Amino acid sequence: MKFVKLLNCYFVKLKQGFTLIELMVSLGVLVMAIVSATGVYLNVIGTRERSLGQLHLQEDGQFLMSLIVKDIRSGRVDYDSYTSLTTPEDELYLLDFLSPQNQVRYRGDLASSGNCGASRCILQRCQATSCTTDYQNITMTNSSVERLDFYISPATDPFSPGSTTYEHPRVTIVLRLKSLIEKPGAKDLILQQTVPQRYSQRR
Repeated sequence: MKFVKLLNCYFVKLKQGFTLIELMVSLGVLVMAIVSATGVYLNVIGTRERSLGQLHLQEDGQFLMSLIVKDIRSGRVDYDSYTSLTTPEDELYLLDFLSPQNQVRYRGDLASSGNCGASRCILQRCQATSCTTDYQNITMTNSSVERLDFYISPATDPFSPGSTTYEHPRVTIVLRLKSLIEKPGAKDLILQQTVPQRYSQRR
């Protein structure tokens, strides 16, 4: 009999429904669970964006570096095209070692202020008998070239007749890239590499 009475009391309470306090507590717990889950989701999305941004920066930086390094190693510094070498240079002038009439040049589209005309700054490359306006744009989809400097040493051609400089030419490239898919304020990627001129020859 006691069991039947307890069972009847339980069903009566169920028919009465939840009290306002019980409902508020339940809603509070539900809201806290949703907020926590949303925070975890946003954190995962942010980590994924940062990882993808850094991955793209690494890939784009290695591609641009390998392109410039390959031309330096297969050519020589065109000292005659520089009026006077300063540190650093914003353009790199090279000559094809096997075909000296062919020029190979690199520059960025950055202005003296360090800004470019578009939202994405790019690298420009020219390979022709006379590089004036025949530059090709090398555009990275997810990256912007924020800095491109060339440190050339020595400042004079060591292979010119009568030269007393015996230091082998080398170029130090400093490249800074900014991710276009990460949130503003993300850290840029800075790459630096020193490349010696492969060929030696007195003219």
